[in-house]
Amino acid sequence: MTDYEKIIKAVRAIAKNELPDIDISEILREHKCLYFLAVLKKSDHEIMFNKFVITERYKACATVFEEMRNIPYAVIKGAVLSKAAYGDIVYRKSGDIDLLVSRDNADKITAVMRNNGFIQGRITEEGIVPFTRQEILFHSALTHQTAPFVKKTENMLCPYVQVDINMDILWGEQKEKFDMGYILSKTLQTNICGVTVYKLSPVMEFISLCLHHYKDMNSIYLLSKGSLKLYLFCDIYYYLHNNNVDISELTEECDKLNITEYIYYCVYYADMIFGGGKLDGYLSVLKNGKAESILDTFGLSGNERKKWPISFFERLFSDRFFEIFNNLLDEEDIKKIRKNISFM
Repeated sequence: MTDYEKIIKAVRAIAKNELPDIDISEILREHKCLYFLAVLKKSDHEIMFNKFVITERYKACATVFEEMRNIPYAVIKGAVLSKAAYGDIVYRKSGDIDLLVSRDNADKITAVMRNNGFIQGRITEEGIVPFTRQEILFHSALTHQTAPFVKKTENMLCPYVQVDINMDILWGEQKEKFDMGYILSKTLQTNICGVTVYKLSPVMEFISLCLHHYKDMNSIYLLSKGSLKLYLFCDIYYYLHNNNVDISELTEECDKLNITEYIYYCVYYADMIFGGGKLDGYLSVLKNGKAESILDTFGLSGNERKKWPISFFERLFSDRFFEIFNNLLDEEDIKKIRKNISFM
């Protein structure tokens, strides 16, 4: 049995609430698997701190959500996703609150944020440095997000609150864009730390989750920063395990949005990790030729897509990942990475 197989065997044991044969707590920490660390009772302080920070963030944004009650939006990722996938807000680490809005309403949201003391800028040792007009335009024009909004708090343990405004659930490289009015018509209310917010319905939330994670698994820029992590697949597996994601509705929405291959990719690799056949029903209806063709590849567009020369478990756990990955990049890839670094 290879070291990678031993890691996966340990992961599957923890998923069954069993003690693994080997200690993989450091791997779990590196891969941001806070839920598994909690199962092993090796993250009590992190859990407590995470809950404190999340509570402070939502308290700081309570008036923002109140003022946005007549603007269609959804909170995605972060605490909302943690609650849906793992049953509690504390099992996913994040540094911000992510909102999903339509591009048509971006100006309204911007006004709400500014009225509540938020600045579009970056956090530095000297405090908040506002973004230049060029940086703000770059975010709006070439990504699916506005430049981040940041606000200073009076709490030393949570000195800043950041809010990211997402205007699509697809990535910037994708030419085809979704009808966000349609996406945001499928929302429901939830409560986070005493603050009532809107989130996406289960099927649409799962689609949003997969598309976000697919980007982390395939973006050349994000891979260069080490974005391929085990927690991505944990989120996918536990979301399906703990929610009523109707298979017929999921396939219908995937067909309508023309994204079946991306959802299949995510479910396929989550199933490879956890096994047990629990995801077979989803895989059988999502599988098609296009979906199979992008397995064992990376890149978010056809002209940058490349074949992995190593197995899935190797690229997830190998110490040589960056060496192998960097050898696959061409000059255009390197230029793209540098361009993103200069603006992010």
